[in-house]
Amino acid sequence: MSNALLQIELVTATPVAPLANVLFDDVTFSAGNITYTPASGVITLQDPGIYMVDWWLAVQFSGAVSGTSFAIESSQSDCIEGNSPLRNDEVYGTGILEVQTAPVTFGLINAGDTNVYFSTTAPLKGMLIVTQLVTEGETGPTGPTGPTGPSDGATGPTGPTGPTGPTGAAGLAGSTGPTGPIGPTGATGPTGTFEPNPFSVYVQAGAVGGNGTQANPFGTIQSGISAVSPTGTVHILAGVYPVTSTIAVNKQNITLQGYANTVISLQAAVIAFLVTGTGVILDGLTITSNAPYAVEFIQLSGANHRLTNNVIYGPAQAGPSTGWVVNRGFLTQGNVTNLLAQQNLFYSMRQSAYLNPNSTGNILNNVTYNTRGFVVDGAVFVFSGNSWGNPANAVDIALLVGTLSGAPYDPLTALSASNSAAIISDQR
Repeated sequence: MSNALLQIELVTATPVAPLANVLFDDVTFSAGNITYTPASGVITLQDPGIYMVDWWLAVQFSGAVSGTSFAIESSQSDCIEGNSPLRNDEVYGTGILEVQTAPVTFGLINAGDTNVYFSTTAPLKGMLIVTQLVTEGETGPTGPTGPTGPSDGATGPTGPTGPTGPTGAAGLAGSTGPTGPIGPTGATGPTGTFEPNPFSVYVQAGAVGGNGTQANPFGTIQSGISAVSPTGTVHILAGVYPVTSTIAVNKQNITLQGYANTVISLQAAVIAFLVTGTGVILDGLTITSNAPYAVEFIQLSGANHRLTNNVIYGPAQAGPSTGWVVNRGFLTQGNVTNLLAQQNLFYSMRQSAYLNPNSTGNILNNVTYNTRGFVVDGAVFVFSGNSWGNPANAVDIALLVGTLSGAPYDPLTALSASNSAAIISDQR
């Protein structure tokens, strides 16, 4: 029985739900008794043997705060997992399946607890290869043993042993010198400390009396911003940070860096982050609220700010979105220029963003669902690579009265096509 091979590819960016199979599109190579059903994502191994499974997927976004995880699950209870701590990355995996009683079926599932979205820009989103390493069958009879060859020739006579030479006289051992006295032990110096670094400040929810070092962090985000120097980073470590008054982000070119399980919880009707100045970066934060408040989570003023890799969402609201409290992911003031909002996840709010007149920038590769979308009120922003989850938005991009015609919005067909078939409301 010859070995079998199967190679399948993923070319469409269809999201995969939790515990659902990845639906590969194309069979690019098939040999031997392995079959694939594209409608269900199920692979069937028809013969006993040992099989190697290799796969990779180009993930654009996973809503799971702990990263991205896929697993091979078979009808004989195999579960082989591959994962990445990042929410947008190439995820790989490999494993061995031993089939003793055929047939055996398996699929590659989303092992996380949220939808996973694949790259909308890469032509090839993923690949899976199955290789049969060993086939199982009956062993044929053993062939006859060949004749034994001739033994080595006769051993020749041993020659005579020569005489032993005389042993030389041993030299005299020198005397050992006396051991010198051991000097006194010096005093132990003081234990060193970690000194605060104004360009790398740490914050840990609930910490008390800290100085901003990693070993002794501040307890609030505002304390970290007050201590950091321009161009420095405030590391907001894992924990829940309740916000009841606005956090003023008023330093030049600083970064607020979140980590897995860093959660900002708005608990009053105030703007969570008021960003002013130039070059502020908010990265890797999860921002939400304990109730719907009629405010934006982030308000921006100034130039060259960056919102990247954040998850921003509101609590569930009853009824159609037209009656929801007007809570928003972010809002731009009229003096905002060259803003970049990239690879963020927005959901369960009245609007993902409100872009005021004269503000400019780029909105790239974000995922938005269960909102009334991005509202453009006379602003000039390039939208590209954005996609829309489930439940669908009432509108993906709304162009209000006063918004300019022509580039970057017209033609509307091109704007829609470059943003995953966006639903556009043109009110100009």
